[in-house]
Amino acid sequence: MTFDERILGLALLLFGILVAWHSQAIPSVPGATFGPSLMPTIVGLLMAGCGLSIFIGGVRAADGGPLVDVSVWRGQRRGLACAVWAISGVLVGILFMPILGFPLFGVLYALPLMLLMRARPLPAAIISLVVVLVAYFAFKRLLYVPLPSGPLTLLG
Repeated sequence: MTFDERILGLALLLFGILVAWHSQAIPSVPGATFGPSLMPTIVGLLMAGCGLSIFIGGVRAADGGPLVDVSVWRGQRRGLACAVWAISGVLVGILFMPILGFPLFGVLYALPLMLLMRARPLPAAIISLVVVLVAYFAFKRLLYVPLPSGPLTLLG
């Protein structure tokens, strides 16, 4: 599936504006010169700028073709399954990550995705476990992001 650059640019532009707008709602820290909303605002504005650049490039290169082309997906069931798994896994994760916890959900999400992408089972299991645990401890211990541990409370 291919999207015209005008659609992608417009989506990135709107998402960047949305990020910058909503980051203003982050409460400031008393006594700090720069508040916690500064970085998300900068990132949102940069995303909006990149989106505008992509949109303008798409308008200049427009050849009258379709905005969305799904012909490349014909006969590609595995690729479609990977895309559906990746997108639906994020949506399911919003619901079940507080219950299962990040480490368990991460492995249950990454391992089948790797197997769908034709990875060998043993390396896929090892890599998904190592990547999820490294990400969990990096966010939990180094960045102090309160990720849910779920039933694996010994990791918390």
